Amino acid sequence: MGWDKVLQREFYNRDPTTVAKELLGKVLVRETPEGITAGVIVETEAYLAQGDPANHAFRGMTSRNKSMFGPPGLAYVYRIHQVCCLNAVTEPEGVPSAVLIRALMPIEGLELMRKRLGRFDSLPTTGPGKLCKAMAIDLSLDGWDLTFGERLWVAESDELVEFSESDINVTTRIGVTAAKELPLRFFLRRQPFVNFVSHLGGRVR
Repeated sequence: MGWDKVLQREFYNRDPTTVAKELLGKVLVRETPEGITAGVIVETEAYLAQGDPANHAFRGMTSRNKSMFGPPGLAYVYRIHQVCCLNAVTEPEGVPSAVLIRALMPIEGLELMRKRLGRFDSLPTTGPGKLCKAMAIDLSLDGWDLTFGERLWVAESDELVEFSESDINVTTRIGVTAAKELPLRFFLRRQPFVNFVSHLGGRVR
């Protein structure tokens, strides 16, 4: 399938809550010499530029989080517990907010994903670490411009997954200790690629 309807900078140049919600149903695409892998985004979390101590940039710019201060549409990739996590930078340059992409429904390159995960029965792209491993997303892509439409990008899905506003569940974030009461996690209901633990985690708002 072709994924040439690349999301442009204006899509990301908005508040992270809006972007997190509207990334649901879009397609994350990764292009490597091995081939293309792609999946529909089914779970996200927003991290705010102001008043959000769970945001990596809460205390200012560092060598680790500098991509968050770049223009909207950059990838912010960081490592935690030996795995990488992918975020899309939002809002104007200098405003450090982002959206964490937490889960995908795989749709292309499934065998390649299985090979990377060492799994030949199922595809657990449920969680940001497994997602990045399956898609070969690592620190070399930190600061990559998602609007280029090559290596790593997000595209329109042409309604591969049909859903309405009522199908979007909003809960508090999971896996954070600071500002964990904020209702900034979004996922699609009845979606098996949203982790079972993720379904349980967070309080519905």
